[in-house]
Amino acid sequence: MKLADRVLALLADHPGGLSDAEVAGALHMVHQQVNQCCRALAANGRIVRDDAAKPIRNRLPDDHRVLDGPAPSTPAVTPAPAGTDRDEASTQSRVAAWLAAEGWNLRRIADTASREHGTDIVAERGGMLLHVEVKGYPSTSYADLRRAHETKPTHPATQARQWFAGAVVKVLQLRKEHGEDRVALALPDARTYRALLRSIDTTLVAMRLSVFLVDDDGSVEAWWNPA
Repeated sequence: MKLADRVLALLADHPGGLSDAEVAGALHMVHQQVNQCCRALAANGRIVRDDAAKPIRNRLPDDHRVLDGPAPSTPAVTPAPAGTDRDEASTQSRVAAWLAAEGWNLRRIADTASREHGTDIVAERGGMLLHVEVKGYPSTSYADLRRAHETKPTHPATQARQWFAGAVVKVLQLRKEHGEDRVALALPDARTYRALLRSIDTTLVAMRLSVFLVDDDGSVEAWWNPA
C-alpha cells in the first residue's frame, strides 16, 4: 500500500484529524516524508490541512469524497509563486512528494534554501536505496528580494547548461560512492535540459543513471535505468 493510501485510511479512523507528527508516529514514518505526502494530498483536494490551530491537523473533507477512488500515482503539488516554480526547492518538493506517493520512504531531504551540503534526496523502497541530485531552472530575475527588480545578465538557457554540467558531475560522484544503489538526476522539464539529456543518453544508460523530469503541475516523467 502506498503512503498516500495509508494516510487516507488512517485519517478515516480519526475524523477529528491528526497532525503530521501523529501521522508519522502511527505509520512509523519519517516526519518529512509524511509532511510532503499530506501537503500533496491537500493540494489535490483529497484531505484538508486545518491551520486554525497549531500544529496543523490533517483530516478528510467533510463530504469524504477522498475515499471515492484510488489515490493518484502522481499527486498534484501546489505550484510555487510565479518566477520561482522551477527553482531547486520547488523541484525537490515535487520530486519528494511523487516519490512518497510511489511508495518510497524518504530518508533524507536536504534543506536547499540554506544550501545544506549532501545528497538532496535519499529514499528507500524494497531494500533499494535511491540517491537524487536536484537542480532547478534559472530565472531571469534574482531570488534576493533586494535585487528582484534587476534582470540577470546571463541568459537562463546559458546558465542552465552550467547548472546541468555541475549536476552531472554530482551524480557521477554519487554513482562512484553508491555503486549498488539507484542514482537519479531530477530536473524541471525544460527544453534546454531535454536537449542536454539527449546529448548524453548513452552515458546515462552506461552509468546506470536515472532521470526525473518534473513538470510545473508536479507530475514526473521518470527515465529509469538499471540499478
